[in-house]
Amino acid sequence: MKASAIKAPLSLCAAALCSALLLSSCSSLGTPSPTLTTNQAFAPLSGTLAQYQEQARHADGDSAFPANLLLARALIVSGQHAEATALIDTLKANAITPLELDEAAIVEALNLTQQQQLAPALALLKKVNALTLPPQAQSYYYQLCSNVEYQLFKASGDKSYLRDAFTHKRALVAALSGNDQITALKQCITLLQALTPSELSAAITRTTDDDIRAYYEYALIDSAHSSALQDKLRAAWQEKYPGHVLNQLSPSHSATDAAPATAVQYTALQEGDKLAVLLPLSGRFAQSVGQPARLGIIAALQDRNLKLSAVFYDTNRLSMEEIAARIRNDGTAYIIGPVLKPEVQALLEQQLTIPTILLNNPQRTLPYDQWYFNLGPDYEGKLAAAKIALDGKRRPIIVQTNNDKARRAAQGFTLAWTQAGGSAPLSCSLPNEHPEAGLGNCAISAADSVYLAATAQQAPAIKQALPASLTTYITDQSFNGVNSSPNEALLIGVNLGDMPWLITDSPLKDDFMQQLPKADPQVQRIFAAAYDSIGFALNVNALAANQADVLHGLSGDLQIGQNGLIESAPLWLTLNFPRAD
Repeated sequence: MKASAIKAPLSLCAAALCSALLLSSCSSLGTPSPTLTTNQAFAPLSGTLAQYQEQARHADGDSAFPANLLLARALIVSGQHAEATALIDTLKANAITPLELDEAAIVEALNLTQQQQLAPALALLKKVNALTLPPQAQSYYYQLCSNVEYQLFKASGDKSYLRDAFTHKRALVAALSGNDQITALKQCITLLQALTPSELSAAITRTTDDDIRAYYEYALIDSAHSSALQDKLRAAWQEKYPGHVLNQLSPSHSATDAAPATAVQYTALQEGDKLAVLLPLSGRFAQSVGQPARLGIIAALQDRNLKLSAVFYDTNRLSMEEIAARIRNDGTAYIIGPVLKPEVQALLEQQLTIPTILLNNPQRTLPYDQWYFNLGPDYEGKLAAAKIALDGKRRPIIVQTNNDKARRAAQGFTLAWTQAGGSAPLSCSLPNEHPEAGLGNCAISAADSVYLAATAQQAPAIKQALPASLTTYITDQSFNGVNSSPNEALLIGVNLGDMPWLITDSPLKDDFMQQLPKADPQVQRIFAAAYDSIGFALNVNALAANQADVLHGLSGDLQIGQNGLIESAPLWLTLNFPRAD
């Protein structure tokens, strides 16, 4: 199997809710298009424009309208506003129900918003009957309304826009749950804190709605300069409003970490900056970790012709204390790395205030302006859960072998699934030797889908032993890459989620493989994350300006996640038979 290269510019896409469960919306290559729904039409975009065009061409029946809604959004993301306008006009002309007219109006308002025609966009949105929208479309609508109104407030200073933005954000809170609801709650408070304390006090006096009054009072408390006073006032607030949804916010919530995407300003990498790159360039991890990351950084700088000073520090020769002492006062503007987990912890212990992109999970809350990639199997499991939920499956079973990566992937899947409101998925553990023989002990018949967490050597035999009618999903730990596995044909029909870099071809990949011809998939993933760290550092404020913004990277579609995580949605495809070129 070969997949063509994916290339797309940075896209400033719709102000849609970035739901963790729906992060990895997908495209399927080589198979008929699945039935699409309105909810899927308003899920976050993660495919390429070409994929959405192909999907719309093949969609028919009830899938045609949502497929073209997705295509219109993809055109807007790509900056092709005239083409999007023509398609939206066709959608409106072909709409059969009031709901379809409302859906087309939402996408039309998005198109106007991206062209800074905010007043006409808001006029369109006001005509939409939000109460009849399906859940994901409704969340999308509330988020878009709030963002448009907030931008109008910033442009005009008219407080009525701010109040409307709060009203729609509050409606969004009611439509969400889990971490997404917490994010929306924080944004509600920060919107209200654009009012002065006296304005908030006056609003508290005027309102007769206890639920809204609780928001006003919380915002007023949260803006207090004294943390001791905040604690005292918040305790009294909690006694007064014991059942209010705002009780989900932690006492440490502050305006900085609660700022809405349109208000946050991070430190972006710029021309002329001094960049410190921390990698093991000698010793046992040099070839498998240090060199691929170094090549990724160099390639990203060269591809963009960036004029900055990049200094590489060998973490195998210098202690983190020595490196921190050198860069603390030498004008270093950005840090990328380390990769190895002990070195990540050692760097964080130095408590540097320099913007940093870590290439491993720090397993702790990061300070402002610090980020990380998660390349671990637990994150793979989370993304698989998101994909399976998006495909409408409700009874998945996790089939895992007895190794650490598989166990961690299964744990990540279960955590994501239950946090999104699902009951604990079925699970089955297989032995490492001849694992397919253990499937008889698994409750396969009770499941509508399988997440297979096994090594690339184990996965083909297990897949062959599963019922052909059962939809099966794997992530990168179970696949050795395009054209690299002698058992690839045994995985035909499986849904694979992996970095685009691993399952596509490009001149950049050819060049990389010439330099490191023995690079296995894990080495290639480190290269991709390092390469993308430069793109993320350059575009962090473009991403922060809109929660639905996506940066198309080698490692996937990148978005700003929670607590410093760089969310990376994989490319999903259905493996089909190899073909001769």
